[in-house]
Amino acid sequence: MPVRTPLIRLAVLDVDGTLKCAESPYQYIHQRLGVQHLAAPNRALALAGQISYGEWLRRDVALWAGQPVARIRQLLAENPFLTGAPELLRALKRHGVFVALVSAGFTLNTDPIVAEFGLDAALANELTAVDGILDGGSVNHVPEGGKAAFARELMARLNIPPEETLAAGDTKGDLELFDCAGLRIAVNPKSELLRARADVVFEPDLRDAVAWLTTRGYLR
Repeated sequence: MPVRTPLIRLAVLDVDGTLKCAESPYQYIHQRLGVQHLAAPNRALALAGQISYGEWLRRDVALWAGQPVARIRQLLAENPFLTGAPELLRALKRHGVFVALVSAGFTLNTDPIVAEFGLDAALANELTAVDGILDGGSVNHVPEGGKAAFARELMARLNIPPEETLAAGDTKGDLELFDCAGLRIAVNPKSELLRARADVVFEPDLRDAVAWLTTRGYLR
């Protein structure tokens, strides 16, 4: 008797480069505000392992002190979704999947997506503000390893096993999500290891994702 494809009940999705076009909301905001030249040394230090992720976050966000929250929110809204991403989110919700976003970006980026599509949960870093103005501070809710911890907490709370869990991402930072999930989707992968670990790779966008999940029985 053929093995029945497990129904997906939980989807844990990276955001930047996976659902939205800009790979990094930090680099995107730096560019839009014209401070990328100030941010470049911090990026170089972090990629060389000379400062921690938390310190990189702190230095990057400090460059935006004095910016109105509303302006940052508007700039983020102008970063488009990948083709097919909205349709994927709607299809997952329509089929009763618990949909969670997890991002090393920030809540100003994830909260509007949760609201627009009626998603179920999200975890991202937080920018602090006073009277609607960024004060240059941040709260690191997604340290290294934080994506996997979030996914596993949801799986335990909802009593959903790995084989009924979908994970999607685009960078090596999403490998920890792949470790949790039975179905692994890579979107325009920037990591060859992530590509190799994926059950399916979508390039250059997500326009075929719903059909792929449906025809294979993951959504019924």
